[in-house]
Amino acid sequence: MNIADARRQVAEINSLRSQSRYLHAIEITTPALFERLEKVAETSSSDNQTLPVKKCLLLKIHCRELDIEELLYLVLEVELPVSYPSAYACKINALSNGAPNNVVSAKLEAYLKQFNGCECLELILDWLSENRSTCLSNGKNNSSNDKEGMECYILRYNHLLSGPEHKKEKAMVDAAKKSKLQGGLLWGTPGIVVVVPPSTEEDAKEYASDSRDIGKRPDGVERMHLPQSGLEEAGLGGLAQQKRGGKLQNLDTAMLRLACGGDEDLLRSVLGVK
Repeated sequence: MNIADARRQVAEINSLRSQSRYLHAIEITTPALFERLEKVAETSSSDNQTLPVKKCLLLKIHCRELDIEELLYLVLEVELPVSYPSAYACKINALSNGAPNNVVSAKLEAYLKQFNGCECLELILDWLSENRSTCLSNGKNNSSNDKEGMECYILRYNHLLSGPEHKKEKAMVDAAKKSKLQGGLLWGTPGIVVVVPPSTEEDAKEYASDSRDIGKRPDGVERMHLPQSGLEEAGLGGLAQQKRGGKLQNLDTAMLRLACGGDEDLLRSVLGVK
């Protein structure tokens, strides 16, 4: 473990536990390891040293201590990988009444993927508060208003390839950031850009024009409604969007499925698959 990562892990946990509203909610389940990291963080003068460790720091978040009535029986087991937060986000195992809740685990891990390099524990706590009424749902029983969804704009490309060697795609990402376009990008064949509010249809059309100038031609701009709860679970709205600014969220198919509220027909429509 890098000393800099150890110091950041200790500082993050101590900062949260110093607040009375989180003190009893966060339980460190590897106390000996935490004490060792605390001591190293206090005594080491260099961030470049490494510390040999055999296991990861583990903790639990007890939602009953957060005064979230809807989640009284939810506990999150959180693992901080040895290279967290510089290279990896937290790993989450959610338990409802002591039994695994794969729905919550998948939603949170999909949400956290975008925050590699960032301290994530407070983001988890904020996400729980924001999604208290929907996070236990599998996405198939949304209200009629949620099913109507938010108006988004879909741009499909023959292919979008990830990596700095693909200069046209890099230019597309830079153009989106410059225009503060809100949404997500699915790499692959086809490549998909999902433009979400507050970005508008005009913003999406302007981005399509920018893409054509770069040499990546979308097949048009299609208006489509996606469920608000799904967008937020996939990190395409709300708090995640605010923290990301104008940077497009990297998506995989699982995250795009979340954005579609688990609706396979809607997912196929977004992908342009008949």
